[in-house]
Order: sequence, then C-alpha cells, then structure tokens
Amino acid sequence: MTCPICRYETGEGKYCKKCGARLIIEESPVFAAMKEQAAASEVYSINRTSVSSKGDRPQTNQGEPALPVYTPPDIPFQTAGRQHGEEAEEEPNPYWTSLKLYGQLYGEYFLKGIKHPFSAAVATDSSQFLNAMVSMLLYVLLLPLTIYATLHHELQGLPAGAFAELVVKPVIWIALFMFLLNVFTYAAVKLSFNPAVKLKEVMARFGTLLTLFLMLYVVSLLFLFLNGDISKVIILLSFISTLMTVPLLVMTSYKRRMVGGLDPLYAILLVYVAVMLVIVILGNSMIGYITGF
Repeated sequence: MTCPICRYETGEGKYCKKCGARLIIEESPVFAAMKEQAAASEVYSINRTSVSSKGDRPQTNQGEPALPVYTPPDIPFQTAGRQHGEEAEEEPNPYWTSLKLYGQLYGEYFLKGIKHPFSAAVATDSSQFLNAMVSMLLYVLLLPLTIYATLHHELQGLPAGAFAELVVKPVIWIALFMFLLNVFTYAAVKLSFNPAVKLKEVMARFGTLLTLFLMLYVVSLLFLFLNGDISKVIILLSFISTLMTVPLLVMTSYKRRMVGGLDPLYAILLVYVAVMLVIVILGNSMIGYITGF
C-alpha cells in the first residue's frame, strides 16, 4: 500500500511506517470519493483542451456535458491585485480638508499682519471677519495663559485648581472686554470718520492689528526660560499697547469723510475713558467671581 503523503510503500496497517500518516483503504468511502474527484478533474482537463478556436463553448467528449469555463477580465496584474484596496481607500475627510485649507489661509493673513500691520488693516474689509475673530479668540486665550505661566514660573508652582481660577474663568470676562473695546472703537469711527461704517468691518480691522500682540505674548512665553522679569514686561506692554494703540490705529485707518463730526482727539479720549471704566467694573466683578466673594 502506498502512503498518500510521502509515497512510501508500506505493508498492512492503518498508518504509514515512515511519516505516520493515515492510510486510505481502497474499499473505504473516502477512497471512492477521491477516485470520483480525480475522474471529474480528468474529464474537465480533456474538455478544456478541446475548446474550439472559433467558438466560446468547449467541445464535449463522448457525450460528456461541458463544464463552464471562467474567463477572467482583461485587467493588468498589479491593478487587479490592488483593485480592492483602492476601492477600500476612504476619501479624505472634507472637514479635515477644509480645516487645513483654512489654516493655510489664516497663516497668510497672520503673516501679512505681522509684516505690515497698519497697511494690512487699511486693506481689510468685512470679508476678513472670520480671520479677525480667530485672532481675537487667540488673544483671549493667550492673555490668561501667559499670566498663568508667568506666575507658575515666578512662584515655583501654583496650588491645585489655579488653572481654572486664572485661565478658564477669566476667559469669559476678557472676551466680554474685547467685544466692548470693539464697540467703543466702532462708535468712535462712526462719530468722527465714517458714519456708514459697519461693526463687522471695524472688528475685522481690529483683529488684523492684534496679530502683532499675539506674537508678543508668544515671545513672552519663550522669555520665561531666559528671564522671567522680561516676560512680565512684555505681557504688560502688550496689554497696554492693545488698549492704547489698536483703537487709535483702527480709527486712523479710515479717511475722514465727515464734515462737522466729532474731532478725532475727543473720540479717542472717549474710547480711553470708556475702556478705563470697563476695566474697573469688570476687574472688580472678575476678582469677586474668581475669589467667590
């Protein structure tokens, strides 16, 4: 008896003496099934070789029924091998693509504001409102963050919960203060320069001028590793300059069109007075909110 695995001629028994494989006895149903399968394969092979060169149907042999022949599509090997993978590839997320595109646009807007702040503000209109809002949002976040980082460096650590008290809670008050500063600037421009001006356009120019001060806050964080005193000076200078110069520069970015309107000097002084009052009111309210009194 021949072993079906190693083809070793072995004697009687159920297992091969060389490899130990189970021997197939000719009288068993398994052997009969294997013989039928081998016969069918032989018939199929004969039918394939007798296919006519002029037709698509295989010729039958001695009345045997023709087996169906599968003709693969004419696809290159590499393409066919990767077809499923290409179909399975997900399309890029449209939200992520839009976010990357907007990041590039804001980067260009930011660089223009850094290189030529006033010129960029003069050329800014309402179409840049979204970029300006992003700049204001970054300003609102960076101001408390730089203060927190400076105090943490100065005091060699802060107690638990200080981040929420010094960063999270003041964000609302700083955002409100930033909005009021824009409203005061808008009122000054409307009374002294252009009565037809829109708040959206004024805010767009305001946000363009903030780019320089955003960079100063980032620089203050870098100076924490060199000299903490310089970092504190930069933060203070950035905040005061924002209050004193940005409203004035937004006003002067408009050509004076009004005849008999409010003098620009009085307009800017009114802005400063309103800003000081807001600082006093919001400052006391913010301190009381943070401390819980």
